[in-house]
Amino acid sequence: MKPKIIIKEITWWFWLISFGFILSAIAGWTAGYYAVMAISFIQVIYFLIKEKSIMSFPVQIRLVYFAFTLFGFWIGGRMYMFILLLLGTFMVTFLGPVSYTHLTLPTKRIV
Repeated sequence: MKPKIIIKEITWWFWLISFGFILSAIAGWTAGYYAVMAISFIQVIYFLIKEKSIMSFPVQIRLVYFAFTLFGFWIGGRMYMFILLLLGTFMVTFLGPVSYTHLTLPTKRIV
């Protein structure tokens, strides 16, 4: 899979900035956890305005991601959750939306 960097899209910048703050949080900068939470919340608001529905797939992705970032408040478990977030954010940032398209594929097949 080739790297896919789309610098002209604001959504790519959201993911890149989140990736940087996740790295800094894992490296020991405690404020990085809160920065990731803030950027994730901004993404939720941005996509709510853009999509005009909480039921749209892009908004739901950002809501779940934001919910996962709230583990940053739990000192005992935030490192584990943020390592998982780091892996997922890396996939979306550098491999593009193809990395999560399996979520939208139909699960029932007619044989």
